[in-house]
Amino acid sequence: MKHALLLVVLLLAGQNVLAADGNAAALPVELTRLLPPPPATDSPEARQDLDVVLATQHARTAAEAAAAKADAERSVFRFADALGVNLQAERLPSTAAFFKRVAALDKAEVKQAKNYWRHPRPAAVSAQVQPLAAEKPDDWSYPSGHATFGYTAAVLLANMLPEKRAAIFARADLYARHRIVMGAHFPSDVEAGRLAGTVLGERLLDDPSWQADYAAARTELRKALALPDEPAM
Repeated sequence: MKHALLLVVLLLAGQNVLAADGNAAALPVELTRLLPPPPATDSPEARQDLDVVLATQHARTAAEAAAAKADAERSVFRFADALGVNLQAERLPSTAAFFKRVAALDKAEVKQAKNYWRHPRPAAVSAQVQPLAAEKPDDWSYPSGHATFGYTAAVLLANMLPEKRAAIFARADLYARHRIVMGAHFPSDVEAGRLAGTVLGERLLDDPSWQADYAAARTELRKALALPDEPAM
């Protein structure tokens, strides 16, 4: 069922219209029409969501808490450990600028969905939840913005660096899971972020208005990683 939903989402997200200059431009992604709703209050799914948050909280170590706090930064450079080198924003200006633009787009798209569903954060649902950081009172839980960014970034990075695809997506999974470790999100929020991020990443790959910035970041990253201009077939 999830795979069928994702296929429909990708097909819808890939549709194009003509922009004012006559070039193809991607349609806005209306996440509220494409994602399933969050679990209903007091439903078995909602209780299971909370149980996972509490179990994760009980099991988290000091090292996991520190890693989760570090991943609260919404930056593509959190993926540097998956790429095997110490990448720094000041040395990769095109990459930094491109993914900063991606983060802004993701945030705007997710904000609309959050304000539509107004799903409360775990700490607002149960006093047993002890989050590692306070969230803004009007920043709702579903879908997870960090998970959305993590998977959008993963789709884009994996297409720039297909040689490192497996490591990139594994890092996206950890980046997203850290939102549960933080006590900031439910698993359903993170899953919705995975779907949303995949859709947004696919849309940006096909959007002509993003191609120049994407190509510049790709070239810069491949050079920084000492990879050939084009991956081997």
